[in-house]
Amino acid sequence: MYIHSTNRLINSSKDIKEYKKSLKELSKINLRRSSKFNVLAVLGALNATKDIKLSSNNGIYVASEYGPIIDVYGLMDTVSHEDHIVMPFDFLNINSNNVSFYVSQALNAKGKNTLITSRYLSFEKALQLACFDLEQKEVEDILVGGVDESLNDIKNFENYLSFAKEVESKDGSCWFYINKEKENSLAKITNILELNSYDDLNKILSNSYDKIALNQFASIDENITSKIDSKKIIKEEEFFATEGALHLLNLIQYEGSHLYIAKDDKQNIIVIELTK
Repeated sequence: MYIHSTNRLINSSKDIKEYKKSLKELSKINLRRSSKFNVLAVLGALNATKDIKLSSNNGIYVASEYGPIIDVYGLMDTVSHEDHIVMPFDFLNINSNNVSFYVSQALNAKGKNTLITSRYLSFEKALQLACFDLEQKEVEDILVGGVDESLNDIKNFENYLSFAKEVESKDGSCWFYINKEKENSLAKITNILELNSYDDLNKILSNSYDKIALNQFASIDENITSKIDSKKIIKEEEFFATEGALHLLNLIQYEGSHLYIAKDDKQNIIVIELTK
């Protein structure tokens, strides 16, 4: 599977109006009363495909850890008051599944679309499913994105989530357009594997890689870091919830054979191999 186009959008928390202004310059889609989550997704997807002609059987895969969390938080705050009034769009905007529909609508795409969430491994699972569908010829090309809002406006969000280190949670919408054509590609995804143990990972690490990226949980696991030459590790200072997309974007900047290791808080591990 070959990566042909990417988009990286990551900012400290911004008001939805700023994203809508940028979106208006790219598309006529009407997201006037939609969530910030949907606007982020559509904006990133459009930027990733502005020079791409999608096939008639394109698959769209949106990964997210939290979905439209700001709207969910706002709705819960509203209903906690005695004289609350919840408007219809308040309910519509907390439906995470809307997002892949809006992306398809903006791109005039007619193929399958889906949202995938999997605690701390959402992007990795989405990419795995998308590449499987491409390999099985369920789709002709794929658009995979990781989209999440900053949590900074959520009171005490640290009480409900695990973080390996203290980082600023940012808005993010990072995307990859992938097909089976080698010509003019940016990089090749050669393998995506779910591992059952550190022994399995050690076997993979016995191979030679030029650069290695680690997600937040892998980066503090000495069972992993002790097996890697620290000079090969690519560090990412910015963070948003579907961070795997950022790490892949970093790796494809370098020539050679690379490895991304993603781990959740339950010792589940996914590795992605790619070459450029």
